[in-house]
Amino acid sequence: MVFSVLKDDLQALRQGLKGQDLIFYLGLAFIVLYYLRPQVIIPGLNIIPWIEITILVGFLTMIGNSRLKFTGTHFLVFLFATLAVLSAMNSLYPNISSQGITTPFIFAFEVLFLSNCVKNVKQLQLLLIVFFLCIFKMSFFGARTWISRGFGFAGWGLQGPAGFFQNSGEFSLLMAIGAVMSIPLILYMKPKTKLYWLFPITAVMTVMAASSRGGQLALLVGLIYLLLAYRKIRFKNLVYVIVFVSVAWALFPEEQKARFETAGSDQTSTTRLNYWEAGIDMAKNYPLLGVGFRTFPEHYQRYYKVNDGSYLANRKEVAHNSLIEVISTLGIPALILYLWFHFSVFSNKSLLKKYIDPGPELEFLESFRICLNGAVLTYFVGALFMSITFYPYIYFLLSLAIIKRSLTRNVLSKNPKKRRSKISRENQLADIGVSN
Repeated sequence: MVFSVLKDDLQALRQGLKGQDLIFYLGLAFIVLYYLRPQVIIPGLNIIPWIEITILVGFLTMIGNSRLKFTGTHFLVFLFATLAVLSAMNSLYPNISSQGITTPFIFAFEVLFLSNCVKNVKQLQLLLIVFFLCIFKMSFFGARTWISRGFGFAGWGLQGPAGFFQNSGEFSLLMAIGAVMSIPLILYMKPKTKLYWLFPITAVMTVMAASSRGGQLALLVGLIYLLLAYRKIRFKNLVYVIVFVSVAWALFPEEQKARFETAGSDQTSTTRLNYWEAGIDMAKNYPLLGVGFRTFPEHYQRYYKVNDGSYLANRKEVAHNSLIEVISTLGIPALILYLWFHFSVFSNKSLLKKYIDPGPELEFLESFRICLNGAVLTYFVGALFMSITFYPYIYFLLSLAIIKRSLTRNVLSKNPKKRRSKISRENQLADIGVSN
């Protein structure tokens, strides 16, 4: 039965992918190249810049088909990149800031590209399926590694694939975001088999295996949001949550429990508090453009680090907090924009309340709204403990948020009669013979 359902669903996926336009296929190629990374898995393929070529061809095709739309969100993302470049140009350490200076604009162009690749709800659904399939490979690897350890603790956590997600903390945050994003969409799908829950389960297991307190706390906040969003805080569900948390805590290695019990007082915590205090001081001294793009480690090393003989004293460390990273290296205006990114993704307005019969597309977009809300909350909490301003997470979420707003407008414009209004309510009452 299970394999029959999977076979039918795979057939439906293949059929859905047929006949789409070239721009959408390029968007899918971008997702596969970014997250599955076949060009790295198969060394023989890594001879040309596949991602850059995909984006370039995509932009040329969009321009040729008049499909390239520039929104206010795009403008602010490019403005943020511009502030990063200005910070580099006025850096206290120009040699350091000049390295990787194109990164902010690369992310801005990726947002512009991906957000223009999807033109209808069906394509968004297909893109999300491909995304989850790509990162399921990572979550399965993480879960298998944790099981092979006997659910034990490893001080180094869990190494992800080479690139942005190689570090244990960044890898765990990707898995936390993926788990939280997938749950609303699985609930919307109402699949005939429980096998689809294997992805969020293996993603959660990977977060546990990674031994990152920031990633684990971010996952917890994301899951709590989902409970609140679906109004599942009932006695029965609370019992389920308590049982789940109890089992998870029982599986937690003793070393990991000890790390939570000593949070705030252990050397890692106190050192990070020192980083944050120093970052705030840097912002006070250089409020407009900071000390320079990517220069927090150097400036901290020179003016704030205390040589206490520990192993951390011999390393140049990042801020371990994205808010501190932005305000100390890029300045206060950049921090305002960075915080705005989060508010741009998060939406507390339900798409269903004002509609008598919203239809399947609007119902999906409502589930997707909850999906993005949970994802950006998860990201924000994780970013409080990691320096990940210029990592793909927030830019991918911004791309999806732009797509959601565009598709919502299109769906609502096609179904204006479904809107619940005072006039329609009065007409309904009149039809059944009720009057004031």
